[in-house]
Formats: sequence, structure tokens, C-alpha cells
Amino acid sequence: MVNLELVNASTGKRAGAKLIDLGIAWVLQLLPYTLALASLAGLSGSAYPTSSDEQALLAAAVWWIVGTVLGIALWIFCWAWEARTGKTPGQALLGLRTSGPEGLAPGWGAVFVRNFVFGLICLIPVAGVVLALISNMFDPNSRRQGWHDKAARTFVFDVRAGRDPLTTGGINGPASFAPRADLPALQQVASPVAAPAARPKAPVRPAAVPADPAVSVPAAAPVLAKDPDADLGATRFAPARQGGAAAAGGAPSASDVVLTFNDGRRVALRGPVLIGRNPAGYDDETVQELLAVDDPGKSVSKTHLAVWNDQSGVWVQDRKSTNGTRVVRADGATAEAPAGQPVLVDAGDVVRFGDCFFSIGRGHA
Repeated sequence: MVNLELVNASTGKRAGAKLIDLGIAWVLQLLPYTLALASLAGLSGSAYPTSSDEQALLAAAVWWIVGTVLGIALWIFCWAWEARTGKTPGQALLGLRTSGPEGLAPGWGAVFVRNFVFGLICLIPVAGVVLALISNMFDPNSRRQGWHDKAARTFVFDVRAGRDPLTTGGINGPASFAPRADLPALQQVASPVAAPAARPKAPVRPAAVPADPAVSVPAAAPVLAKDPDADLGATRFAPARQGGAAAAGGAPSASDVVLTFNDGRRVALRGPVLIGRNPAGYDDETVQELLAVDDPGKSVSKTHLAVWNDQSGVWVQDRKSTNGTRVVRADGATAEAPAGQPVLVDAGDVVRFGDCFFSIGRGHA
């Protein structure tokens, strides 16, 4: 059975791949540098250079240039290969892949930053190389990002133990990947007293604005306390919407909007929801569900974002979170969601918040 989960590469495999890459460079440059040293060893040592000494110096310079050019050529080749495919020779041999934050090819800039920071760490006498190789062991988010990976915002995955995101649609993966069957069922939030829905105020936008009779979205979000994770006032829960198959007690219709989270949960969007580590609404805000995500690294704010849909489509609003919210369009374009401003999203888009994300789709939850 193929494991469709992403598996972070172990420290041993990462170190092995890097040592293989360095070993290839050393072997490639060993012969010309050895010949350069041998030429220098043949100098007569006389205060007045002879013709033989001049020939030896010339040969040493030529071999030194050859070794340097070979090293630079290998570095450029590995840079381009890793930027476009996520592979270096060592990673290809050990089944590892480097990816960008979305699970796609890291690109030229990220690979340059990654290797540059790795080289800077290695400048520390004696301990530098060891620290560079094992720095991923100190990642508090358990994603095994080394210091050079954090600087470049890259990840390293073991594609023999799990899925290769670069060839299967990134971190989110293609829609055909089924969620794990052993995940707990979604806990529905119920209100002891159903409150009447309040009509929202339209947000300021140059185009169409969301207007949902079951959600109150203020034109400008209330000013939060200094701590964006501070709990706010009581939240009212709207009565569950009835319509289609759901009204008859069956599964949601094929037109239902479904949010697929990175932990495998699929949630049908039947009303406004708040998402975060421990979400809570503003005073007198009416919502349908509070969706809590598991985030040990606390990259997600307590109330990070709101999601709702209306006749215009599906809307996402960042709640002035600490780490912000990004929308990755189906075509790969990425844009930040301005705090407090609703952003229209569509099927196939991925919404990233902190270290978590969910994709927008339609179908059965």
C-alpha cells in the first residue's frame, strides 16, 4: 500500500545526501588540484627561477583553474537541478526532495539562500559543518527544517517513505487523494438557543461584496486588543441552514462548498465559520461553526480567519492574525489576504494560515 502522507526526511538521510554532494565535488576537483600541488612540488627553490620553474608555475596555475571551473560548473548544475526538480545527486540517491512552502519546486532564489546560509554556518570552526547538518533536529515545529531551510522557507521530504509533493500537486495534493479513515469525526457546535440572524454590513470592496443573511460581517473589523490571540466576546450561533439533501437528512448536494484541511478533515460550508486554535467571535457576531485546528507550534492565532459563502461565492477574511493568511490560486499565484478585508476565493484555491491550510472544493464532505 502506497503511503500518501508527506514524510519529513530524517536527520541521517539529510546529512547523508549532503555528504554525497560534497563528496562528488571533492572527487571531481581532487585530480586537478593534486596535479597543481605536484607541479608546485617540482620547483627548484632557487632564488632565480629557471625555465623549468616557470613551466611548473604555469602548469600549477592551469590545473588550479581547471579544478575551480569544474567546481563552479558542478555547483551551477546542482543549483539548477534542485531549483527545478527539488533534487541534488545525493537526494536523488537517497530518495529525498527539496520543496518550497507550497510543496512545489523551490526555485532559484530559495535554493541560493538555502545553500548560502548552509555555507555561512559551515564557516564556524570545527563545529560549523556538524551544526549545519543537524540543525533540523532543533525545529520546534517538528517539521525538521534546518536553519538554512527556515531562511529559505523550504522543506525536505522523504519520497520513499511517503508522497512526493513535487509530482502530486504540492503539499495539498490532488483532489483524488482520499482523507485518512481513522481521523475523528468533526465536532458540530450547537447553540442552546437559536438566535435570529442579523443582516451583514457590506465590506468596502471595488467589486461585488458578500451579503449573507446568516452572518454579520462588519465593514471594518473591531479594533483588537494588543494581543491578537485575546479572547473576545460571546458568539451567537445561527440555526443550521436547511436545503437540498441536507434538509431531508441526507448528504449535502454536489454543489456544496467543501473545505479540505491539511489534517484530512472535510467540512461542508453551510454557514459562516471561524477557524483558529480556539476560535471565538466578536460581540454579537453570529456564526454557524467554530473550527479548532491542532497547531502545537502556535503559528495559528486563536481566532485566525472567518469563511462564509453567499451568492457571490466563497469569502475569506483574516481576523488580524499574528502570521496572516495567504490565498494560493489554482494557477499557482499567491496573494496575501489583507487583515479585516474579505477576499473572494474559488474552487481549487488553497488558503494557508500559519502552518495549516485548507483547499476549496465542491462535493460531499
